[in-house]
Amino acid sequence: MIINFYPISLFSSSAIVVVMLYSNKLKNDYFKIKSLTNSFSKKEAEYQQLKNQVNPHFLFNNLNTLISFIEINPKKAVEFGHHLSNTYRHYLKNQNDDFVLLKEELEFIKEYLEIYKAKFENAFTFEINVLPKENEYILSLSLQEIIDNIFKHNSMEEDSPLKIKILTSSNGLLLENSVSNKVTDQSNQVGLQNINKRYKILTNKEIQIVSDQSMFQVNIPILILEA
Repeated sequence: MIINFYPISLFSSSAIVVVMLYSNKLKNDYFKIKSLTNSFSKKEAEYQQLKNQVNPHFLFNNLNTLISFIEINPKKAVEFGHHLSNTYRHYLKNQNDDFVLLKEELEFIKEYLEIYKAKFENAFTFEINVLPKENEYILSLSLQEIIDNIFKHNSMEEDSPLKIKILTSSNGLLLENSVSNKVTDQSNQVGLQNINKRYKILTNKEIQIVSDQSMFQVNIPILILEA
């Protein structure tokens, strides 16, 4: 009886050990998954908070401009209204997307710059020299935020117009502008920090900023979606 019982007892003990090890593994896997889920949820919440800060007000901010054009220059008001309508349509179409086609975003930003052109006329110039590919994407609304940042922190003078250029670089999309700082307006770069944090959360990439007394550059990553 002793001889027959020992293998059975040994087998039972081994089985118990295996079950316990497997149970511990399941617990460890569960805690790892829970930790990853919590981490992802935290990042998602942080991203949504950052995204909610991007609240384009161009429709509301430009209604008064449109009304003033109607009163003094109806023809210009019609042209301005078309640009405003196109930009708002683009915003509604892409407001829930994290990334948008570079090609579409460049078409949008051209319309957006035309709105500023109607306001400031010859006080600034812009040049877009980009040949986007069909599989290239950038962070949604990032171009608009950078353009708004340029106008917010630079003065507009026809004698010395602000120059804006958008072109491709070796590692992304480059937005460059001449510097004509407003004396009373100091930038804390909240908008650029927002873009950088959103890029970092979603892609682990960051924007690059280079500046001196005469020039300011922002390089944003271009994401390529493989077919």
